[in-house]
Amino acid sequence: AMGKKKEEKNLRGFMRFLYNKEEKSILGRNSASWGRILIFYMFYYAFLAALFAISMTIVLGTLDPDVPRFQTRLQAPGISVQPKLNTKTERTSEIIFKQSDAGSYQKYVDTLTDFLAPYSKAKQVDLTDCPLNGSVKMNQAYSKDSPPPVCKFDIDNLGPCKQPPYGYDKGQPCILVKVNRAVGNADSNAPPLKDVLMARNRPYNPKRLYISCYDATSGNQTNLNTAAGVSANTVYYPEDNGMPFTYYPYYGLNLQPEYRSPLVAVQFMNVKRNVEVRVRCKAYALNIVDSKRMSTGYFTFTLQVNE
Repeated sequence: AMGKKKEEKNLRGFMRFLYNKEEKSILGRNSASWGRILIFYMFYYAFLAALFAISMTIVLGTLDPDVPRFQTRLQAPGISVQPKLNTKTERTSEIIFKQSDAGSYQKYVDTLTDFLAPYSKAKQVDLTDCPLNGSVKMNQAYSKDSPPPVCKFDIDNLGPCKQPPYGYDKGQPCILVKVNRAVGNADSNAPPLKDVLMARNRPYNPKRLYISCYDATSGNQTNLNTAAGVSANTVYYPEDNGMPFTYYPYYGLNLQPEYRSPLVAVQFMNVKRNVEVRVRCKAYALNIVDSKRMSTGYFTFTLQVNE
């Protein structure tokens, strides 16, 4: 009985706290007290909102809407490779399949098909036909009203790597390589590293940005090319082996919302069967830094073609 009376007393005390008829207070405060505290918090939060709005206005007023102030690692463009599956780390992936088993490579075929979908001719009808040996001038004043041209990329230039099954049915797989987008970061006067390319039997054109893929395992070049140090069995499309500077510099999605990154297709024609090959693809231009510490300028993946 005593416990029940205590509970009733506590309940009456709580109800009196919620609303006290004698003092005409709610939650311990009368109307004047509630009015003062509401006015205080109204001005307090209005001040905070105004401070936030002024701060954002000042910061946004210092930013260029077209070019990011900081690009950090993107100041040195890297490359990415498709199909990109089973990623274990940021810069590695695996392409492992059995030539006689279509099911083992279908996921790679589907990934490449999805990746190439935006490059269909139907989705590029409004883009510009650009001269392959030209380049956009950096010093032109582009704006939303006068944007830089967005060049078409004709996937017919990718040869047999333009359509399924991308050579996987023959055990001659294709990969697609593109340089990651970095605003304003290309120079038509930046030649590739000629000596490195020539050492791999690659042609040289100073108006091209080059991709070169090779076996990254020391002393194991024969697994990829059958002749150490020679890339005759690694074929590149477009046939002139490089990306034209027509597509550079990139001005950002604000000015080029329909931009298509140029691609280089690489087909490995004579991979040694049932052997894991560490393939490394590099982009060659003066503004692309080859840095293992920062993992920029190259992409490494595992390629294994089983019988």
